[in-house]
Amino acid sequence: MNRPSPRCLPTRSRPFAFLFLATFAASLTACSSSRSSGGTGAPLGPPIDESACVFPLVTLRTGPASDCAGQSEHRWPVGMAATDCHGWKALDTSGKEHDNSASEIACNADGSFSFTQYAGVLDCSGTGTLKTYALNACTQDTPPSLYTVASDLTCCTDPNAAGCTSGVPSVGVDGASIYLNNQHCGL
Repeated sequence: MNRPSPRCLPTRSRPFAFLFLATFAASLTACSSSRSSGGTGAPLGPPIDESACVFPLVTLRTGPASDCAGQSEHRWPVGMAATDCHGWKALDTSGKEHDNSASEIACNADGSFSFTQYAGVLDCSGTGTLKTYALNACTQDTPPSLYTVASDLTCCTDPNAAGCTSGVPSVGVDGASIYLNNQHCGL
C-alpha cells in the first residue's frame, strides 16, 4: 500500500508554527488556572495543608431511607468562625459530581446543630438554606427525597469529652473532597 510520506513544514514556516504552539499552550495554561467552585461560584483558591482544616467534628447521616437507616456519613467541623465556609464535592449514585458548601455552622443552646447550606458552589455564595438537626431525630431534608439524622453531637454538647474527636471533615461517598473557604484541604 502506497502512503504519502509525512510532510514537514518548510524551514521558513517553522517560526510561525512555534509561535502558534507557544500561544496555544499559554492559552491552555490560562484556562486551567481559572478553576471554578461550581456553576456560579468564585474561582478556587490554591490548595491548603490539611492541618488548616482540622476542627472538632460532629456527625450527620444523610440518605434516601425515611427511617435514616444506612445513611452516608458527613463529619462536620464545629468551632469555625460563622463566616468560614465548609465545602465538599461528592458523587451521587449515578456518578454525577455535586458541589455544596455551608457557613454559619453552629452548635445551638438547645442541643441542636445547624448551618446554612449552599447548593452548587464551594464558596458559600448565593442563597442558602438554613438546616437544623437534633440528636437521633430523623428529619426529612432538602431536597425532600433525602433524610438526615444527627448521630454524634458530642463536640457540641461537651467539647472536652473523650468522645469529641478532631480531624478533617469528611463525606462518606466515593470521590468526595473537602474545602475550607474555597480552598481544597490537602496539597
